[in-house]
Amino acid sequence: MFMFFGLLLGMLNAQQFPDVSLKTLNGKAISSTSIKADGKPMIICFWKSCCPVNEKMLDALSEVYEDWQDEFGVKIYAVSIDDSRTSAKVKPFVNGKGWELEFLQDINSDFKRALSVPNVPHILIYNSKGELIEQRSGFQSGYEQEIYKILKEKSK
Repeated sequence: MFMFFGLLLGMLNAQQFPDVSLKTLNGKAISSTSIKADGKPMIICFWKSCCPVNEKMLDALSEVYEDWQDEFGVKIYAVSIDDSRTSAKVKPFVNGKGWELEFLQDINSDFKRALSVPNVPHILIYNSKGELIEQRSGFQSGYEQEIYKILKEKSK
């Protein structure tokens, strides 16, 4: 199992994202292969608007995002998995919170499934080479400090 997980980590990198359709908050269709951080570390967090834990995660990441951009050049993509019944609520929800992350919508959960994300919230951390260096399901207060340490130690 551990060997498989290590192999999976090595295979899933920014250059090898599956080609699935995502939407911006303005409804523009984009390919998941366009997600990149141009040689900088990148974080992709999957979330859903109905969950308070997801909201706490996005609050925490938004709070540190500008500092992390200055220090690491990191780009954070927040990918909503709200389905067709609730996806219309995502843009007003995000705008109301004032979050400055890069928001995308995975309405059919194709990207989530392709990356084998088990549940939300789920965070994927990539180094500057596009290699997946860490992932975690769930979120607890203080995890943003752990992400900072990971970026500091492994993001190059």
